[in-house]
Amino acid sequence: MLSLFRTNQAFAGLLLFFYALLLQLPAFFGTPDVVGTEVINGVAGRLVIDWVGEQRWLVLLLPVVLVTLQGIIANVLVTRHRLSRKVTQFPGLFIVLCWALVPAFRELQALHFANLCLMLGLLSLARVYKKDEAAVALFNTGAWLGVASLFVPLYLCLLPAFIIGMGVLRRPDTRSFLQMLVGGGVMYFLAFMLVYLFGNWDGAIGRHFSGFGLLSLSGVDSQFLPGLIALAVLLLFAIVSYGQEVQLLNIEGKKNAGIVSWVLFFGALSLLLSSTGLLPFLQVLVCPLGLLVGLGFILLPKGRAEFLHLILFVAAVGPLLWTRFGG
Repeated sequence: MLSLFRTNQAFAGLLLFFYALLLQLPAFFGTPDVVGTEVINGVAGRLVIDWVGEQRWLVLLLPVVLVTLQGIIANVLVTRHRLSRKVTQFPGLFIVLCWALVPAFRELQALHFANLCLMLGLLSLARVYKKDEAAVALFNTGAWLGVASLFVPLYLCLLPAFIIGMGVLRRPDTRSFLQMLVGGGVMYFLAFMLVYLFGNWDGAIGRHFSGFGLLSLSGVDSQFLPGLIALAVLLLFAIVSYGQEVQLLNIEGKKNAGIVSWVLFFGALSLLLSSTGLLPFLQVLVCPLGLLVGLGFILLPKGRAEFLHLILFVAAVGPLLWTRFGG
């Protein structure tokens, strides 16, 4: 199956969509309830989730579309800014696969929209490299991160990674920092102005940031364990293979790969501030982890890569199918 994604042709995005849809099919038989999703949602997250409501087909189909878009943007980022010496669809493919590993991620959540904005923010930030005047790119970077945090406020914890990334790609200065902050600030101003105009101001700020709090661990549904173990193994794989991934890259590629690793690092740290526990906010790791794992799989021999992908695929679809037909 991986051979289908060793390409960068025009139909590649369509392939990612059908791959994500294939992984999502077992979810139509039922997914376990996840507590805490409504708590971590911001004003935009609550709005879109309320709008979708209980429409089952939309709740399961929209994540497929959103994660496909995340994968396509990841592939554009890798190709355009030279994070890999080989052009493939692997980064986007493994973002989709990481998303599908945990049943808690399957139904529509504000995190799916936040991850899409995160990828757009990384794409905007990468455009800063070697630009004498990068005001627009920096503003857009801050704006996309601001929109992501309007869906899920805990994404504000990724701001240090973006600040570090700005310093890596260009000479850091106060002006560049303010340009990025203004982008996010404008999004917050517009969002809360609309909240005020529509008469929902009372307690809006408190509700928006209600997801922040010290991490409290609780029991994990047995359906989640295979996927969580697989994510932990993939995280270890990303760490071990990182040096080999960037070894032959040019300066631009190394810098952008480093930024993705910083996003992964601060995403992991932000889990400590999720008052609802590891699930469902663990999705903050899906995009940077999937991207780095995809870069690592490019370097693997074809046979080994196919075998490992098959194991991950089974770990993604197996628990839901077992619960429906075997349990």
